[in-house]
Amino acid sequence: MKAVTMISWELHPFHTRGGTAYAIRRLADQLTALGIETRVLLPDWLDTQPGNDLSPLLKPILLKMRSEFRSAPRVPQSLEFSRLALQAVEDSDALIAHSAEGAMFIILRGEKRHVEPSVFWLHSLFDPSISDLSKEQRRIFPSSSLLASAVMMADLVVTSTGVLKDAREFEWPDRLRELQKALTTAVAEDRVLTVESTGCLAEVPNDSPRSDLEALNNVPSPYVLFPGRPTVDKGFGFFAAIAERLRAHNIACVAVHRPAEQSIECPNIYWLPWLTQDELSLVMRRAACTVLPSITEGFGLAAAESISQGVATVYQEVGGHHFLRGLPNALPVPLTTGERAQLYGLWSELIEMYPDFWPVWCKHEKSLSPLIDKWVEAIRSVAWIRSEPPRGSGWVRSLPEHPAEEQWGHRLRRRIENEKTLHN
Repeated sequence: MKAVTMISWELHPFHTRGGTAYAIRRLADQLTALGIETRVLLPDWLDTQPGNDLSPLLKPILLKMRSEFRSAPRVPQSLEFSRLALQAVEDSDALIAHSAEGAMFIILRGEKRHVEPSVFWLHSLFDPSISDLSKEQRRIFPSSSLLASAVMMADLVVTSTGVLKDAREFEWPDRLRELQKALTTAVAEDRVLTVESTGCLAEVPNDSPRSDLEALNNVPSPYVLFPGRPTVDKGFGFFAAIAERLRAHNIACVAVHRPAEQSIECPNIYWLPWLTQDELSLVMRRAACTVLPSITEGFGLAAAESISQGVATVYQEVGGHHFLRGLPNALPVPLTTGERAQLYGLWSELIEMYPDFWPVWCKHEKSLSPLIDKWVEAIRSVAWIRSEPPRGSGWVRSLPEHPAEEQWGHRLRRRIENEKTLHN
């Protein structure tokens, strides 16, 4: 495999809206390290300009988006981006489309057999409605679901074993059922490659982070840290409810603002300003534990990164988080099958109301009270034990090194080369 083309809305640091941008950049770096030219088609709405430190094999290609699409709904944005991407694709050994925006590219490309295989990388279960498209535009969809349509039409689908575990073990709500069926069908047709978060971790540095951070001066000890974006889909509603209950136990809760955003009104939470990666690592290592009560997870990258740095990590067993069980410092809050199904029901409603998440959370918070109680007890059981974490001079390498063959880039190359061998 000599060259691939990615269709991606995000690529750190050029255009970053969340963890997907970091994951895609790490995948791209793994591919270039294997000597594979990796072209990444991006919208020209950059957060930063490409620097001079790029591998010559990594080639971001900016697609000029019309200015009126900046305020357009997500699916029409994706349609415009994918149309431009179809025009910009050059000869490649594979086309790799990421997330909901890439799903539209897979669908536009059509069902005809192509020389280069199409890969749909399912980073999350966010499945935006296609109702903003015209009836004529929707005719090319084999399903009423954007993600299900891409899963049905891709030559290869990449997801985690945890997502497939949830798809096999309980019925998803109506809003997600077509996607569930498409995934199980793709498995039966041997069109699925599973990869895990540990295959996409950044290398843990050997040196210690700086030992002081002024923003931490007013945070009492012990504290627990929510290391993700403060959004309801990442479990921030859970965290806010947990913080309210932990006040009575003198355990502080800390979260980080996103850049240029006002804080969410949660008086029981200590807010830190946007942090560099080194600063975030320091805050994580000083915490009694990190807390990741995600409603849904594609791969669980934030939890795996916390675990890899030797931090006690309390997480919810859903989606990509299933794989974390048994890793050092991984502390699961066990869920019954009914509770997992309840979270998927909540997630399906959040998708419908995107981006107005909070009213949906407020409607469900009371019914989730028993699960929140579980979280409080799980955190209490570790917070005081770990309230004075060791302050050694180096990093704690608690997560064993995984062989290079388990990296996303290696597994993808191996699967595509095997597919080509079979078809030849």
